[in-house]
Amino acid sequence: MKNLTAFCKNLWQRMNWRPNLLTWATLAVALITVPALMLPFNPQWFAENGWVENIQLAVLVAAIVIAFRAKYNRPLFILAALIVMLLIIRETNMFRDIFCAKYLKQGEACRWSSFEYGYLAQGARWLFAAYVFYYVCRYRLWRTAWQYVCNAPIFIWDWFLLFIAGVGATVAEFSCVDSEILEECCELASYLALANCIWRYSKWRA
Repeated sequence: MKNLTAFCKNLWQRMNWRPNLLTWATLAVALITVPALMLPFNPQWFAENGWVENIQLAVLVAAIVIAFRAKYNRPLFILAALIVMLLIIRETNMFRDIFCAKYLKQGEACRWSSFEYGYLAQGARWLFAAYVFYYVCRYRLWRTAWQYVCNAPIFIWDWFLLFIAGVGATVAEFSCVDSEILEECCELASYLALANCIWRYSKWRA
């Protein structure tokens, strides 16, 4: 009950409805998704290692730089950078496609298990995830995060766009939808919104 009271205290006063330039850029990407689905755009732009995915990676790298340059509560933002690194690992799958194209025969399943030492890549990914968990515990970052939840501004439009884009990217993977264009556009919008949240909160001191 005490935690709920702390969260609700000054909740309405903390709501920030003012968008910044990156908010508008995220909204533009979200709106472009509709004509992208309807117009005959080159599907290769949205394929693996295509233009849209490369832009996503550039946005995620920018988010890491922003997080590492935060002046306040650096451990929390280093955690944010580590989480973004996990997103990059997810997007690239540690550049598995490049190895598959070079070393596997045509038609062979592109999986790490197809390589003799592919388990090392899988193990490295889990080891990195374990380190992120250790980092959270070491600095007890849930305490700092709760300070932000209870006291920091709530950037309404950025969180809304992040949520909507995340839902769109998830729905795009359903078998009844299965739209690579929708998935990639929504992922780009969600990464832009995430980078913007990191940027705006990095300027706030708990």
